[in-house]
Formats: sequence, C-alpha cells, structure tokens
Amino acid sequence: MTTEHTTSPSSPIMVNQKNWAAIRRDSVEHDLTSNDICAMFNQFLVEFEQMEKSGNATTNIFLDAVEQITDAVIVISPYKLLDPRVLYHPLMSFLHQMLVDILGNWRSAHQRLNIQETDIFLKITIIFVHAAEQATVANPEENRIKIRDILATKQFLFLVQEQVDDIVRNKPEINDDPNICTLGLLTIRLLQGCPFYYSMERNQQLIDDLVMNCLDSYDYLQAIRQLQNGQQLTDIDRFLLYTCWEYVPFVSTPLQLSSARPNTSAAFQHVYDEFLKRLEQAADKPSPFTPASFTYIFERCHQLLTIHNLASFDKHANYVVDRLIIILETQLTTDPQDQSLILVTLQALHNLSKTPDIRTIIKKRELTSTIKAFASTENSEQRKAAFGILAEIMDEKEINENPSEMTAIFVDQLKQLDIKEYNPNLDNTLLTLKGLMQHEEVKKEIIKQGGLENLVSFVRDGDLEKQSPNQLEDAIEILWLSTFDSPDIVKSFQQDTKLTTRVNHILQHAKQHKNPTLEKAADGFIWKVEKEEKFKEQQQAEQERKKQEKKKRAQENGTSEMAEDEEEEEEEQYDLMISYSWADMDLAHRIFHHLTEKLGYKVWLDQEQMHGSTIEAMANAVDGAQFILMCMSETYKRSANCKSEAEYAFNRKKHIVPIKMKKEYTPDGWLGFILGTRLYIDFGTYEFEKAIGLLDNEIQLQKKKKKEAKESARIERKAAEDADVKKENKGEMASESESETKLSLGSTVSRWNEAKVRDFLIKQNLVSMIPLCDGINGEELSELYSMCKANSTSMYRSLKFELLHSHHRILPISTFLRFMSRMRSMCDDGLPTGSKTLKKSAVENIEDED
Repeated sequence: MTTEHTTSPSSPIMVNQKNWAAIRRDSVEHDLTSNDICAMFNQFLVEFEQMEKSGNATTNIFLDAVEQITDAVIVISPYKLLDPRVLYHPLMSFLHQMLVDILGNWRSAHQRLNIQETDIFLKITIIFVHAAEQATVANPEENRIKIRDILATKQFLFLVQEQVDDIVRNKPEINDDPNICTLGLLTIRLLQGCPFYYSMERNQQLIDDLVMNCLDSYDYLQAIRQLQNGQQLTDIDRFLLYTCWEYVPFVSTPLQLSSARPNTSAAFQHVYDEFLKRLEQAADKPSPFTPASFTYIFERCHQLLTIHNLASFDKHANYVVDRLIIILETQLTTDPQDQSLILVTLQALHNLSKTPDIRTIIKKRELTSTIKAFASTENSEQRKAAFGILAEIMDEKEINENPSEMTAIFVDQLKQLDIKEYNPNLDNTLLTLKGLMQHEEVKKEIIKQGGLENLVSFVRDGDLEKQSPNQLEDAIEILWLSTFDSPDIVKSFQQDTKLTTRVNHILQHAKQHKNPTLEKAADGFIWKVEKEEKFKEQQQAEQERKKQEKKKRAQENGTSEMAEDEEEEEEEQYDLMISYSWADMDLAHRIFHHLTEKLGYKVWLDQEQMHGSTIEAMANAVDGAQFILMCMSETYKRSANCKSEAEYAFNRKKHIVPIKMKKEYTPDGWLGFILGTRLYIDFGTYEFEKAIGLLDNEIQLQKKKKKEAKESARIERKAAEDADVKKENKGEMASESESETKLSLGSTVSRWNEAKVRDFLIKQNLVSMIPLCDGINGEELSELYSMCKANSTSMYRSLKFELLHSHHRILPISTFLRFMSRMRSMCDDGLPTGSKTLKKSAVENIEDED
C-alpha cells in the first residue's frame, strides 16, 4: 500500500535575480532607463500570465505573485515611474486593477482584508503616492493629477465611496482596521477633487468622514507613541500625524453645517472631545519623551481648542493650561533643570496665550512672577518665549511698570527682519508686538528704541513675492497703530512717499489675490496717513454747505431755521452702528439680528467683518448713525480697526453706547479713556434676553434725551430770535415790559400753571432751566426758588448734575444767577438779598468746579 503525499504548489518567481539586482543597483547608480523599466514590467506580466494559465494559481499563490511585483516596483525611484512610457505601461494598469479587486473583496466580504491583502493594498497605494509626491520635478501638483486621472475610474470611485459609507455606518468605538488609514492615504493624497458623488457637498462629506475615522484609530495612537519614542515614522504615521490634521473638518459657524447632516455638529463635537482626551493622556506619559512629540501634542490640543463653540472647551483648556503650569513650576524646583522641556513648555504656553479665551484662563492663574523667573535666564530662546507670554497676559498697569525692558526684547528681534527672505522665527515676534501696541507706553518705547525704522524698511523695501503675507500684514498694522494720537509719526509717514506708494501697491495686490486681512491692514494705514484728514475736511465742508442751504431756504420761505431741523434727522440713515471685534462676531451678530428683526432698529454692521467694508465706509457709517454700540473686549482693544472706529466716533462726538462682551474683561488704556464715566451694558454677566432688554431701554432713553435736548435747543434759539426782535423794536419791548410789570403786580407766582411757568422761563431767557422745570406749576417753582435761597451752592450743583446727566446739557452759572434774580424780583418784592443769593465765595467755588 502506498501513501500519497500531497504538497501545496510553490509560488512561481515573478521577479528574477537579474531584475532584482538591476533595481537595487539603480538605487545607488540611477542607471535604469525607461526602456529598462518597461522591459522589466513586460517580464513581470509574462510571468504572471503564465502563472494564471498554469491552473495551479490558488488565492495564496495569486497574492504572492502580486506582492512580489509590488515589492519590486516600490523600490524603483518614484520620479522614474512618472516617465510617460512607464506611467502608462500595462503593469501600472495592472496595479490599479489590483486596487479595484482588493476594494471589491473588502466590500463583498463585509469583513477585514487578510494580512497579505492589507500589505498589498498599502504597498500599491504607496507606489502611486510616492510617484505623485516625489519632489525632483517642477510641478508636483501636475504629477498628482496625472496619477489621479489613472486611478479615478468610475468603478474605483464607486468602490471608495461605498467603502467609506460602510466604515461610517459600522464604526466601532475606536477603529482598529489598518486598511482604513491606507484608504485615507489613497483618497486624501491622490483622489482630492474627484466626483465620488454628484454633489460637491457629499464629496466633501466623504473626505471629512474618512479623516475623522483615520484619526479615531489605534494606528493614530501608535503613531504618537512612535513620535514620543523618537522612532522612525512610516508613510502611514506621517499621514496620520500631519496630513490628516490639514483636513480636519473644523465647523466654524452653524451656517457651515450641511442641512443634509443635521447631527454633524454633535457627532464632530464628540469626536473632538475624544481626541483631546487621548492627547491629554499622551501628554501625561512619564518622561523621557522627545521635545518634538511634546510640541506636537500641544499644537494639536491648541488646534482643537480653537474650534468654534467647542462644547468641552472649558474642561480641556483648563486641563492643558494647568498641565503646562505644573511642568514649569516643577522645573523651578528641579536641579538640574530640563532645558529642552522648559523651552517647549514655554513655547506651547505662548502659542496658547494668543487665543483670546485661553488667554483669559491663563490670566486667571496669575503667572506673572512664575514666567518672569524664566524671562531672566541666559537662554535667549527661553527668554523670548517667556517675554512673549508676559506680553500677552500682563495688564496695562503691569506693563507700564517697566515697558522699556520688554519692548527692547522685541525691538532687538526686529533687526532680524530680512526684506529679501522669509524668517519664520519672526512670526511670533510681529504678532506679539502688534498686541503690545495697545499699550501707549510700549508704543512710545517702540518709537523711542527705533523699532519703527525696521518695520518701515521691511514694508517699504521688501520683495512682495518673497515676503510672508502674514508678516507683512502684522508689520503694516503695527505702523498703523503707531499713528494714533501721534501727529509727528503721521507726518513722517506722509513725507516718505516711497512707503505710502508701496502700501498702496500692497493694497491693490491684496485685493487682486483676495487676501482680506492684508487688504484691511493696508487700507487702515492709508486711511490714517493719507485720507482721514481730507475726509474730515470734506465732511465739514459738506455740513457747512448744507447749513448754508438750510439758511437760504429759510430766508426764501420766510421761516426760521428751526423749520429745517427735521432734515437733519433724515441724514442719519441708521439708528445704530455696531463696532465689534472678529472674536466677538457671534454675539455681535446675535445682537444685530435681535435689534433689527425683533425690535425694528435700523442697524449698520459689517456682516463679514474681516472681508467687509473699507475704513472710509466705516467712517460714513459712524456719521450716518445716531448711536454707536462699542462692543468692548480684549480683542477689541487690540484691534487697529476697532480702535480706528472707536476713536473716529469719539472725535466726531457721536453718542457711544458701550457693551461689555466678556464677563472677565475690564476696559483700560485707550478703551478705558473712551469709556470714561459711561455706563455699559454687561452682556458677559447677564443672560442675553436680560442684557438685550437693558440695551433696548438704554437706546430708547438716550433717544428721548436726545429729542428733549434738541427741543430745548429749538426753544433756546426761538427765545434768542424773539429777543432780537424785541431789541429791534424798542417800542414793543417797552410795551411788553410794562405789561409784564402789570402782570407781576396783579398776580402771584404761586397761581401760575405749567404753561405760565414755561412762558416765564422763555421770556426771561432761562431756556436752560426748562428741562429742569418741565411739568411744574407756579407753587412748585416758588418752592424750588426757596430751596435755592436756602442753600444756593448745593442746589446749583444738584441742578447742574441733573441737567448734565439726564439731558446732556450744561447749566451755566450765569443762567442760575439770572433765575435767582428774576425769581427774587417776582417773589421777594425788593427785600434785601445779601443772605438769599449766592455769596461771592460760593460763586468762586462753583466756578472752580466747572
């Protein structure tokens, strides 16, 4: 009896030793030509075809053969695969078909690919990715498009779309299928812009879903560990650690959410929260770990914490800030200190401090003394980072204690500005300096220490094609900020015609290249240096022209100028103009919509803020509004654009209604000066409905006061006109005086009604007293006079205060004395007045107060 012994057939050789040797030699000598490569590919296909025809081709043999071919092709220099003869060789189509087959197997089996299929899928993907992204040619994007066009058949795109949809529908708590990351690499790197669906919105949705699933995977956690341990990163590692974060779908506003995906925001919020938890766990890993991994983790945390309306912001922001503080405080008591750890921690904290809401959290920790300990080190990079943090978190009072030292640090760094070459190290320097310009003492120090000269040279003499748009924007905005309340600086810029010409050119360049923030900065500089004074002169000339026209019409119509006053109201196109910072956009827009849609106000607001109106349009809006809502916050104070709006409104004597946007913010510096003694509406403390109600009440109250003040002014002008008429007709004046004497002799003040009181005040040229005596009769007027006699100094102060704060008018001492004199003649009938009127010393005291 014989026993039959069966063995599995061995896999045939697809790549012979000669071809392997040629490929390995080419990695050193680069001597393979496109003809050589095509000849190899022909041999690969012949061997593969013979294997298929042998009848022994099991699934394992088939996969072994494909893997041999991919192992050979992946070693060939990627740029050689881009040669048209090689790129369009049937073997490349063969590899593409393998991708189609693998995706088809993955879909039909409703399970994972086996290990060998997984390896082949990754290797073929990397072959195409490396070919598309190799850097030895002039136009890598053109190469990517070539590869994309080869891959992007309808069948292939359909399989990708179906597989991504299936991944989303059947997603576990955390992905542990490595093929998802390979599919992500393939799709993100090579298939961007392909029509997976007929809807562009759904195409973007596919990319979003794929990116989020790649990051929510064990492979991503493993990539972080590789980075922390300083190990070599694979293509997949780099894709997960860096590329995916370029495509994370940060939902900025509710308007950006697709109506077809109503739960998108909630789903993303959950994933963002999980990402932050895992990053925090990675940050808690005990030392040692590489500085690069530490920087990476906190950069990703920062990126997530800047997501608009992140639900878990407070929890994670406080954790991240406290984690960094613990590291710094621990290092202060450690000997020797870990200098690398200190530097990356300071840099991470500095980057976080640039975000307004995170900066508020850092300020609450009162870290000034801790950070100053690192600012005194000899390590220049540590000092730079420490001073950067201090510049962000110190308030006006702390900054003003020693502005010269801090300013010197950043002015010294400005010397590194190169007009011909981009220096990324100065990104933070310029951004921090821009923030420091909110402090008047620092601004003076920058000018004093020569910092402006470096910035002027950078802007005026630089190469626009080589300079960073962000650095250029910050530099111009610093120059713009230096012009406020500095006529000498404005004059020096005006005299530098090369500088102004250059900024005008930058303005046009920014418009053409659709860079709205650079455009805004350039426009602001040009406004302050070239346009503002001319604009004001034009406005004044226009007002004078209208005044003269009104006077002429009044003369022609035989009426007084008061009849023309209604036209002035028509010139105010808006009830309100809202001046706000981009960081407060949500609340500002909510206030705008409530005021316009529910309360019926006419409101001017730059809806797009950064890409919206020019400075001149803003100035016209200020002039065309009755009231200016000044939305105060830290970012408002830092903004050159906001400062321009606020100061223009202030100088134009517009009625400003302040709004506090953040609970923790206390206005100081230039913003505190403009606020003055005005009461503000606190939207940071009160619920929105209560705050908007208070705002509505305040607006209505101010409208009423403004109307009353205008009415009083009309009455005063009328009284003055009547007085002029009386002077021209002495006969009438004598008759009227005689009549008044008879009235005073035949009547008593106590019998007067409200109309008689008002008539008395008008005839006696006491128009300023009318708002104070509104609605009172003769008996009450007598009582007021008695109170004034009893304590004239105190009563003058009280009446003056009431008129100023309730009616926005001044009560001159001369008017008060005239009131006392006229009332004395009516009520006291010539009694001695020494004890009943203002004593000389009292008058002097009152005048001193004025």
